[in-house]
Amino acid sequence: MGKYLMCKRTTPKPTHGKEISEKGKSNLQFEDLPADLICTILSKLPQKEAIRTSVLSSKWRSMWTLRSKISLDGGAVCGSRRRGQNKYCQRFINNVEKVLQNYQGKMVEAFGIKFEFDSILVDNLNKWVSFAVSARTKHLSFDLVPIRFARCDDRFIFPFELLDSGSICRLQHLQFSFISLQPPSWFGGFPNLRKLELNLVHVTRKELENMLCNCCCLEWLSMVRCHLKDDLRVDCPMSHLAYLLISCCVITKIELHATKLSTFIYEGEFVPIVLNHTSKLVNAHIFIFDAIFHHVVASLFHGLPNVHKLTLCIPDLQLENLWSLDNSLKFSCLKHIQLFAHILSHGSDKILYLAYVMRAAPFVEKVEVHFASGHSLWFAQEGPLRHELGHDEYKYLKNLCVTGFKGARGQLEFLLHVVENATALDVITVDTTERMLESDIKNDYLCSIARQTIELHIREALPPKAKLFVL
Repeated sequence: MGKYLMCKRTTPKPTHGKEISEKGKSNLQFEDLPADLICTILSKLPQKEAIRTSVLSSKWRSMWTLRSKISLDGGAVCGSRRRGQNKYCQRFINNVEKVLQNYQGKMVEAFGIKFEFDSILVDNLNKWVSFAVSARTKHLSFDLVPIRFARCDDRFIFPFELLDSGSICRLQHLQFSFISLQPPSWFGGFPNLRKLELNLVHVTRKELENMLCNCCCLEWLSMVRCHLKDDLRVDCPMSHLAYLLISCCVITKIELHATKLSTFIYEGEFVPIVLNHTSKLVNAHIFIFDAIFHHVVASLFHGLPNVHKLTLCIPDLQLENLWSLDNSLKFSCLKHIQLFAHILSHGSDKILYLAYVMRAAPFVEKVEVHFASGHSLWFAQEGPLRHELGHDEYKYLKNLCVTGFKGARGQLEFLLHVVENATALDVITVDTTERMLESDIKNDYLCSIARQTIELHIREALPPKAKLFVL
């Protein structure tokens, strides 16, 4: 808080050509600043710190209520839990009510509650939703995730009936955690909602689809641990959606029509993904727990044909022997590929087949392959030689980076295959460190031999202008 209170002795710039006298400078007080500037400064402080400014002087007693944002966190407001659950909840309720009393009749742009859900809170949570409606709130957040949420089935049922037409049209950002959404039949969505974040939310496929179809201005959608146990499908166009995150959700398929989507992140089980109309998709990050590599690639052909940068991470990567893809299917816009490949001992003989994804990206300019294997890959001699793949032409490839190099035949053959077929290569980086893992216990002696292997086999195969960096 101190860095903001330093404004008390700061001399403002002269306005309207008038100089401020030395006497005026000495008498300048923080509360003399314009109300909107004070509001901006106070909004940078946590709610608890802003309230504490009321003890500075009588003039400051209600100054903190100029904030247009209220964020009440149980841990910050009540401290650590030292009493029983009921008393702790009541203490939080009392503190929230004291704060809200000072905002009666005022506009609150952002209102947020963070507290572990308990059924005794329901009436008060409903009351706080009513407060947000009366305060003309635009950004509403209820984070009610308990510490042991896996044991809790009950959720706070969001009271749509407390919303009026004005609040429905006014809301621009909703963040719901550990809430059940059961919109009534009359509910027509939030027409001006820009951002929707759902975490551990109970909602059916049909209810979610109906709501999303009527959020015509939605730009950001995040769903984490929301188990539809059904398809996530929205048939009507989501013409403003630019960011989509789906993480750890139990769903069976993703199918959206989002022409302006630029970032897509998926983390979970392998499911069909269909985003055919996303001509502006810049980044796609796909993290799949367990899958066969070529099944994933074939699925992405159909689902993300226009992606520019593809990051594919499969912790338990399963590679198969020679497999063919439909030659008519191409990633025609793909310029940057990142592969995070966790290779177990039984997969070391199939590493070379990672090159198949490059065949499907004729305009790729940068390729990164990050290996993780522990000790099982050191100088493994299983696998085919590169001539079995035949000739390819990666004429736009300029940058190749491989980390986690362990001197395995599959890794070396992959590198040689790419280098021999990419005449425009400018930079090749080979690193023995496993960048995929936060902690990699290195064996300096084995790393030294692996680097010598690169120098011996790769440098002589380099295109004339290419530079090799061995780390």
